[in-house]
Amino acid sequence: MLELKNITAGYGKKVVLSDVSVAFKDNTVTVVMGPNGAGKSTLLKTAYGLLKKSAGDVFLDGQKITPSPQHFVEKGIFMIPQGKRVFRHMTVRENLELATHFWKDKSVFPARLEETLTQFPDLKDRLDGLAGNLSGGQQQMVALARGLLNKPKMVFMDEPSIGLSPKLINDIFHTIKQIKDTTGTSFVIVEHNLKTLLPLTDWAYILEQGQVIYDGPSEGKTLEKMLSAVFK
Repeated sequence: MLELKNITAGYGKKVVLSDVSVAFKDNTVTVVMGPNGAGKSTLLKTAYGLLKKSAGDVFLDGQKITPSPQHFVEKGIFMIPQGKRVFRHMTVRENLELATHFWKDKSVFPARLEETLTQFPDLKDRLDGLAGNLSGGQQQMVALARGLLNKPKMVFMDEPSIGLSPKLINDIFHTIKQIKDTTGTSFVIVEHNLKTLLPLTDWAYILEQGQVIYDGPSEGKTLEKMLSAVFK
């Protein structure tokens, strides 16, 4: 669905990604792993058009594109950045209503909200409360629900487990798997908490020093050996 070929990108003169090629497919949960500084977040930002590449091409459904957040929103691809979950001084409902910003027909919001909240029952009784009063896990659910209101084809998530308890991490990851299985939405997740996430994913990439060193199924002895070598 979304393919990056021979991408080189970085910040100023500093090259972070060098000749990287990845493909994020329909109806899959893909995890992007690697040590600190490997280029994981840079890969997401480049794929989403938040960071300009210096070489390489991006293809969406086989068509060469110039990636930009606005273009991807129109195509049903959304990104939940690291640590930027909610607007704390707005209610949960107001946070979710932000999803309608680009909608031509906002009258469908109540029906979509009811449908989306079936995946997030903890939020139903908190719609009129301030988002800043929610736990970290609940805030992450608000951010995810806001993206899902758009009926996305794909969601990028950068370190969704940061600051969450083991139970909330487990809840978030299982919710993502359930959403993928029931709606077909694909997820691309940069994550360090691999013990919980890996069993719920379909495909994995490992980056090291700005290059892909593993591209394959998110299970098996080959992946285990690579992870042991990278995270020794």
